Amino acid sequence: MKHKHRVDQLQNGVRSLLAKSGYAFSEEDKALLEAILVELEEMSNNEKDNSPDQILKVLSLLLRFLKFFGIDDITGLF
Repeated sequence: MKHKHRVDQLQNGVRSLLAKSGYAFSEEDKALLEAILVELEEMSNNEKDNSPDQILKVLSLLLRFLKFFGIDDITGLF
């Protein structure tokens, strides 16, 4: 499962960000990363790769990542 492998890689990356010592996140950023991690865990456990719900979850997750990196207005990306 290529999709599951990629989701697991993202999970590991988010866990690594949360576990890093020496870099303190604000409470808002930490809560956002934890919410992203929960969504990634749900996606990893889900066997369906192409369901409509999955697409919405991926978009939601992408928006959360963008918000984490300070990109609130996505119109400038296109």
